[in-house]
Amino acid sequence: MSENTPPQKKNNSTVLIVLCILLLIICLAEGWILLNQKKQIEYITIEKTDIETERNSIKQELNSMLEQYETLKTDNKEMQAQVEEQKAKIEQLLKEAEKHKGDAWVIHKLRKETETLRTIMKGFVRTIDSLNILNQTLTEEKAQVTTQLKQQQTKNEELAKSNEDLSSKVTVASLLKATGMRAFGVRVKGDNTGKELDKAKRIDKIRCCFKLAENKITPSGKKWVYLRILAPDGKVLADKSDESNMFEFNGVKGLFSSKKQIDYQNQEMELCLDWAAPNDTYEFSAGEYIIEIYADATDIGRTKLTLK
Repeated sequence: MSENTPPQKKNNSTVLIVLCILLLIICLAEGWILLNQKKQIEYITIEKTDIETERNSIKQELNSMLEQYETLKTDNKEMQAQVEEQKAKIEQLLKEAEKHKGDAWVIHKLRKETETLRTIMKGFVRTIDSLNILNQTLTEEKAQVTTQLKQQQTKNEELAKSNEDLSSKVTVASLLKATGMRAFGVRVKGDNTGKELDKAKRIDKIRCCFKLAENKITPSGKKWVYLRILAPDGKVLADKSDESNMFEFNGVKGLFSSKKQIDYQNQEMELCLDWAAPNDTYEFSAGEYIIEIYADATDIGRTKLTLK
C-alpha cells in the first residue's frame, strides 16, 4: 500500500484482516468442539453396549436357573417351600434387570446376587436328589446342610439391604482384583515339599494361588486377604466356628478358611493361601469346591476345584 493511501482505507483493511482471523479461530474452535463431542458420544455408546451385554447375560442365567428350579420336585414340604422362595427371588431379580437397563451399579449388584443364587441352587439339587433317591428321613449331616442353606439365605437378605449403603462407600474402580486364580490339592511329602494332586483322599491341604492386579486407585498399605473354601456339602472349611474365625464381607459376617496380611503398594503381586486338614485322620470329600478370595471386606475373585 502506497504512502498516499488515505488513513481511512488503511484502518478498514486492518479491521477486515482482524475479522478474518477471528472468523478462522471461531471455525477452528467449533470444529474441535464437534470432534470432542463425537468422541464422547462414541465412548458413551460403547459403555452402554457393554452394560446391555452384561444385563442380557444375567437375564439368560436367571432364566436358566428358573427352568432348573421348575424341574425340582420333592415331597418334603419345607424344602419345596424353600424352592418356591428361591424362584420368587429369581423372578424379582429378572424384574430388576428389566427395569434398570443402563444402571452400571445395579447390573454389578445383580451379577453378585446371581452368583450367590447359583451356589444355593446347587445345594438344593444335591439335597433334593438325595431325598428322592433314598426316600428316608434326613440324616444329621443333611440337616446341617439345610441349616446352612437357611443361614445363607438370611445373609443374602442382609446383603441386599446393605448394598445401597456399600455402594456409597466403595466404587468398583477402587476394588482389588484377583487374577489368574488356580486352586489345587497338595500332598505334603516327608521333606516338607508339596506335590499337586486331585485325589481327595490323598491330599493334605487345598492351596489357592493368584495375582493381585495393579490398582493405582485403592489405598496402599497393610491389608488382610482372606481365603474362603466351600466344600461340596455347602459347609465352609474352617479351623474353628467361633467369632475368632470370622470376618466381615459384603456387609455380613462369616467364617474364613485362612488369612494372610500383605503390604500392598498398588503394584501387581503374587500370593498363595492354604487350608490344611486339621488332623491326620481328616479326609477331604470328593466333589466340587468353591474357592473365594476377599480383601477390603469385598470378594475380589473366585474359582472352582474338583477333587476325585
